[in-house]
Amino acid sequence: MDQQFKKIIQKTKAWNQGLEPLAHTFEGALFKDSAWPFAFDDSIGVEATTPVAPKASAPVKTAAPAGTLSLVLFVGDSWNEGSGEDLLGKMIQAMKLRPGEFNRVKFNEELENVNDLTKNLVEPTIETKEVLEAINKFKPQIVVSLGATVTNILLGKREKLSGIHGQFFDKSTGTAANSSNYQLMPIFHPDFLIINPNMKRTAWIDLQKVMERVGKI
Repeated sequence: MDQQFKKIIQKTKAWNQGLEPLAHTFEGALFKDSAWPFAFDDSIGVEATTPVAPKASAPVKTAAPAGTLSLVLFVGDSWNEGSGEDLLGKMIQAMKLRPGEFNRVKFNEELENVNDLTKNLVEPTIETKEVLEAINKFKPQIVVSLGATVTNILLGKREKLSGIHGQFFDKSTGTAANSSNYQLMPIFHPDFLIINPNMKRTAWIDLQKVMERVGKI
C-alpha cells in the first residue's frame, strides 16, 4: 500500500510539472479541475486513464442477460454535432466502450410533460414508447439515464437524483410482446456537469460502477 501511495505522489508531481502524458489526453482535460488521485496500471504498459474511488470490496460483475446486443445504452442525450463540447462522448471513451458496445438515445423535451409517472409505464406516451422501443431494440445490459426527467420516467416515480444517482435498479420495459430486462443507473446530466464541473468527479465514480458491471475494469 505504501508503494502505491508513493507512486501516486510521484505521478501527481509529474502532473503538476506538466511532465505526465495523461495531462495532454482527453481524460486529462476532463478531470484537470478535479482534486482526485489518478490510478496507474503498469500491467498494460501505459498509464491507465481513469481516476478511481476507494473501494471497500472487490468489483461486482454481472453476466450480460441473454440476447444482449449492446453493453450500455445512454438515454437522455442532448448533444448535437457542432453544438459544443461533447462531454458524454469523452466519458464514453474514458469508459473504454468501443463502437457497438454502446448506443446513445436523444432526449425528447415532451418527456417533461408526463405528470402521472406510474400510469405512464402502463400507458406510455408516444415519447416514452420511443425510449422503451430503443431499449427493446438494443437490449442493453445497463441503461444509463441522464438527468432526473428520464430517470423518473423509467423508474415510474419521482425521485431526487441526488439521492439515487450511482445506484442500480432492476427494470424491465414491461411490454409483454417484446420485453427487455436491464439494470438502470441514473447519473447527473452532462449539461449539468458542464455548468457544475465540480460534479464531474461524482459522475465519473458512478460510471466506474458501470464499467465494473460490464467488465471494463
